[in-house]
Amino acid sequence: MVKGHLVSWRTKKQPTISHSTTEAEYKALTNMTKEVEWLIQLLEEIDLNEGNPTPQLFNNKKGAIDLAFRNANHNGFKTKHMGIKYHYIHDLIKNSVINLKYVFTNAMAADFLTKSVGKTIQSRS
Repeated sequence: MVKGHLVSWRTKKQPTISHSTTEAEYKALTNMTKEVEWLIQLLEEIDLNEGNPTPQLFNNKKGAIDLAFRNANHNGFKTKHMGIKYHYIHDLIKNSVINLKYVFTNAMAADFLTKSVGKTIQSRS
C-alpha cells in the first residue's frame, strides 16, 4: 500500500510442489519480496518515495518467518531441496530493505479472499 492505497495484488498457483505449508508460505514471501523490491525502485524513479520508509510485510506463519530470518535450521527444518532463489528474502531482511513481522491469522485482512471463512470475518474486512 502506498499512502493507504493498494497498488499491487496477485494470486497465483505456485509452479513448484511444496512439502509443507511452511515451505509454501516461505516461497510466497520470497515472491512477494521481489515485487516489493520492484515497487521500491518504481517509486524512486517517479519520485514518490517520501522519506523512504522500510516496507512492512506481514505473515501469519511463524515457520516461514523463522526461515526468512534463518532461525528454522535450528528447528530441524530441511531447506536443502529448495532453490537458492527462495532464500533471497533473507538478504533483504538482513540489509533492512524490508521488515517482516508476524500477525495473527484473524487479523489478516485478505484472508477472506483466499479461504472460506465465516460471515463475521467477511463483514469485518
